[in-house]
Amino acid sequence: MDVLDVAIRLEQEGAKFYEELTKNAPTQGFATIFTMLAEDERKHERYFKALKEKHKPITASTMIIDEARKIFQEFDPSEFPEERDQIPAYERAIEIEQKSIDLYREQVSISTDESEKHLLNIIIEEEERHKRVLTELLGLVVRPHRWVEDAEFGIREEY
Repeated sequence: MDVLDVAIRLEQEGAKFYEELTKNAPTQGFATIFTMLAEDERKHERYFKALKEKHKPITASTMIIDEARKIFQEFDPSEFPEERDQIPAYERAIEIEQKSIDLYREQVSISTDESEKHLLNIIIEEEERHKRVLTELLGLVVRPHRWVEDAEFGIREEY
């Protein structure tokens, strides 16, 4: 299988995964973030399809970090439902993003086309932003549970 086919499939799977997370999101803010992640993955899919078809790909940078910051600032842990079963899904999403980052970095290292390398690096940056957002989401979900469970151990940062 061609590396572009693998990249296309990875982005399609990522988009479907985020669309599923959107349906089960515990808050509207989380649903918004997952929708934006799915849209970014679809954009990456279009990029790789354009590369495969030898068209000039067009990319637009994501605004997910700015939007996620707003949502995180408005996040109220007391309104968040206690659903620990979501934790593995968020951990899986982080793994998916890392798998994409690793694949695209490998492609940058073997590519001889400078414009392709540049565009792959843009997508790597976007995937790294996705990973940071997901890591923050995971922290918001995990922290209330672990903070309460482990409150007696050690010095805690301000909550």
